[in-house]
Amino acid sequence: MKLQTAIQYLAVGSLLVVLQTWAQELPKIPLPSEISAYEREKPVFNTKSLGRERGDALFTLLDGGRSCERWMQNGLPPGIVCALPAPPSYWFTANRKDGTNYSVGLTQDGGLLHLREGLYVVPKAKQEAIQKVLRDLGADLKREVLSAPKPLTYTVGTLNDGGTLSGISRLFYGDASQWKRIQEANRKTLNNPNVIDDRMKLVIPELLNAKTPKL
Repeated sequence: MKLQTAIQYLAVGSLLVVLQTWAQELPKIPLPSEISAYEREKPVFNTKSLGRERGDALFTLLDGGRSCERWMQNGLPPGIVCALPAPPSYWFTANRKDGTNYSVGLTQDGGLLHLREGLYVVPKAKQEAIQKVLRDLGADLKREVLSAPKPLTYTVGTLNDGGTLSGISRLFYGDASQWKRIQEANRKTLNNPNVIDDRMKLVIPELLNAKTPKL
């Protein structure tokens, strides 16, 4: 019995050491000096290319992962608890100078990183600055989408479109009432104008005398 108890204590102790080591492991996020180019994976319109200034700003804030901590609920690693982390709203890829790639997923609030090493929490002191970079990236994407010549193919959810034809119409034409023009241009794929699937691709026709959308 004493031997069995000793073995149990040894097993628990070994597990605690493994968990502690796991919790202290830092991600290997590349620094801007190690990166040759950046790409936007989600959301994306026509081009994945991400400007050097924006990419450097984001990865400078991530600081190689040195200030990040493992995401854990109630002090335990994912998989041991039922709580689920927030999904990433943004995905970026850093192309390293050595030819390898590194992908980074960020939640809407910029507080949680989805990395190949697992989930990591961004320090609160840096979240506001990361949110600003994400807003700037969102503004860049919106300008790219709304300044593109029509007709064009648009994926629902790329911008904040409300997931409705009226919301998409307001986004592109500055007038929600023009949603029927979009419906007419997509009759083959839109069986019900009130049911739009996220990531559905829609043709946005040109509309004469349309209001200038807000960039």
